[in-house]
Amino acid sequence: MLPAPSGATDACCGQVQRDPTLSPGGWRLTPAGMRWTIPATVAAIVALGSLAFALRSESPAKPKTASGAAARSGPLSVMTHSVKLAPFAVELPATGTLLARESVELVSELNRRLVRVPAEEGQPVKKGELLFELDSADLVAQIAKLDVQTQLNRATLARSEKLVAEGVSATSELELAQANLDSLVAERRVLGVTLSKTQIRAPFAGVLGLRHVSLGAWVSPSTLLATLQDISSLKLDFTVPERYAGLLAVGAEFTFRVAGQGQPFSAKVSALAPVVDTKTRSILVRGVVEGQQGLFAGAFANVELPIRVEQALFVPAMAVIPGALGRQVFVVEGTQAKARPIEIGERTADQVQVLSGLAVGDRVIVSQLLRLQNGSDVRVSEGK
Repeated sequence: MLPAPSGATDACCGQVQRDPTLSPGGWRLTPAGMRWTIPATVAAIVALGSLAFALRSESPAKPKTASGAAARSGPLSVMTHSVKLAPFAVELPATGTLLARESVELVSELNRRLVRVPAEEGQPVKKGELLFELDSADLVAQIAKLDVQTQLNRATLARSEKLVAEGVSATSELELAQANLDSLVAERRVLGVTLSKTQIRAPFAGVLGLRHVSLGAWVSPSTLLATLQDISSLKLDFTVPERYAGLLAVGAEFTFRVAGQGQPFSAKVSALAPVVDTKTRSILVRGVVEGQQGLFAGAFANVELPIRVEQALFVPAMAVIPGALGRQVFVVEGTQAKARPIEIGERTADQVQVLSGLAVGDRVIVSQLLRLQNGSDVRVSEGK
């Protein structure tokens, strides 16, 4: 390299000057605030190159994972479960409401004044017993008047029949007398029906509820007088999902609990609704509770309904893999694992009912599930 002339300037590094303190041929670059010599630069580059070469020679080459390649190429050892038909029973939870065997709200059919309440509220009453009586004085008077008119018309009819028989009177007079009598009888019958409505009687035996009116009150058909409940037995209405409709039967026994009662109560299914509720996709079930003390109509009940299926397919719960498109399992087909979408039903502590997607004899994989893919080679090492 030729020495730069004294006073020469480097465009990128600054001014180049001769430094007498350096060895012959040494030059000094003097950029603003920094000193750097060409021999020192060369020495630094050589040292860095040597260090990089040493580090590269010392770092061993990354070996290929022969075991990983073998794992990808070799079949996975898996355990399987053979699908079989088996009976099972589960407790289907439901909620319902207790109802009286018979229940009615007592109201008046007439607009009249209440004059008598012979029955005591909260007490049992017999069928046909008088509960409330309304004012009927005007009706009684009208009926008495009609009785007198009816008696007079009967005498008139008798005379007309005699005169017609003698040929003195025309037949039309006899017919008119008969029509007048029939009209009075019909009018009296109408008043008799109205009079009977002034007495409100028990339509069935039960317990009279609390009174909502007092003596002397003016009542109308919209006035609630009291309620009548037959609690000799209770009904329990509850709903279950429609998919269980085929598993329910009239006469099936179940248990339920109510708040404030420690022990469970027993009941039987008495009827099933013939239609499915289109809003909730459920079916209404009615049970009957016989001879249970301490229960009240209207109480909330937690129902435990046993559902038994004689033949069903079950797989271990660990074999079911949830996904965005549904649930699936891996089954062994030949020497490969195949993903099979399934539809599940009931669950037990460690098993899941399969409604569709599997058949009897299918071998469901229960191990190595995280390493399996659709089409993976497998080797069955153990199963049941």
